Amino acid sequence: MKELKLTKKEVLEIKRVLQEIMSYASTGIFYRSGEVLGKMMAENIKRENYFEEVRKKLKEKSWVEEIEFKEEMVIAKGSIEVHPSKIASCDILRGIIRGIYENYYKTIIKVEETECESLGDEFCVFNIRRVR
Repeated sequence: MKELKLTKKEVLEIKRVLQEIMSYASTGIFYRSGEVLGKMMAENIKRENYFEEVRKKLKEKSWVEEIEFKEEMVIAKGSIEVHPSKIASCDILRGIIRGIYENYYKTIIKVEETECESLGDEFCVFNIRRVR
């Protein structure tokens, strides 16, 4: 299967254009798109070494420079979505994380970005909560 590679600049420009047209509604589109990507990325990964394998894929596809998965938290460094901002900006990555966790736990997951490098934080931190 062919792969499409986008630069960080291209991803951020696509997000800027959609935000300009749709304002904050675009956040939901980025999040849901990420969720689909996360579920696709996690397809066919066995439960043994699951989070290590998705970590490798996220790094390989340049979504992050580094990422650590814990049961109730994900810590990421160097998200492709990071840029100077007044709000947390990693909506696609937040969705990807949701898709990855929902695929693993087979339940609905809520993901909240509580720290973001775009805001000057050292890492992007995502809290994971099982809804049911």
